[in-house]
Amino acid sequence: MSKVTVFAAVCVACFVAAAQAAPVIWSQPQPVRIEGYDGEAMEPFLSRDGAFLFFNTRNDPGSDTDIHVAQRRDDLTFVHRGVVAGTKSNDLDGVPTMARDGTFCFISPRNYRQTLNSVYCGRFNGSDVVDVQPQAGLKTDRLGHLIFDVELSADGTQMVFAEGSFSGGAAPDAADLHLAVRGATGFIRPEDGDRVLANVNAVGGLKYAAALSSDGLELFFTHLSGFWIFRHVEIMRAVRASAREPFGKPVHVPLEGFIEGPTLSADGRFLYFHKKIDGRFGIWRISR
Repeated sequence: MSKVTVFAAVCVACFVAAAQAAPVIWSQPQPVRIEGYDGEAMEPFLSRDGAFLFFNTRNDPGSDTDIHVAQRRDDLTFVHRGVVAGTKSNDLDGVPTMARDGTFCFISPRNYRQTLNSVYCGRFNGSDVVDVQPQAGLKTDRLGHLIFDVELSADGTQMVFAEGSFSGGAAPDAADLHLAVRGATGFIRPEDGDRVLANVNAVGGLKYAAALSSDGLELFFTHLSGFWIFRHVEIMRAVRASAREPFGKPVHVPLEGFIEGPTLSADGRFLYFHKKIDGRFGIWRISR
């Protein structure tokens, strides 16, 4: 290895270490208002242009979970526009995500028992999602092994997904984050995908509900650790120096309570998430 190569590698490592160590000052959480909607809201996703807030209703077992869309009025106020046509089924439909070009993906176990597929993608045309297709390249290897969360990169070429093992409970027994890339016929698993998220998955516990920054250099996700009444949920953040590098060691985002499902504004200033208060889920926001 040349001295130049060694120096470059050291610089990258120093950049990541400095980015992780640099203090990020977050504001106090503020509730997000969805005008014309009084139900529960979970799994928010803010479109890359900031015009739309997508979310799903409560996703408890047996619930008729649907994906909704609201249009931006300001950073804390959105106007409800209804269920997103093209995503609805008689099963759970949730965890919306979208790229800049309108590629729209979500989770639905509607045909999972027959196909082992739970990831569907289509195209958002401004009001509906059309041309919805299952992602056969992401089907799992057996029943009980399920992809249950997805996040598209801003350019739509990559996807970070959560895959877990379920044995009958509402929460998975284990869950890690993985990478998919867009091919000619949909999203597939690359051979070196685990390298990108190795430091993230090393924290143990359950990792899910990923959110990527517009440049792909920041990753937020939900981390659930502990057991039974001693379980602890938090949102974590990991960074990297370039899109070719793996993410560094994640750090805690200072939020309290039952919080999950981060999504980041295009300029990186605002982090949205859902929070449970008095048994109900709603969407909140912090800024930096």
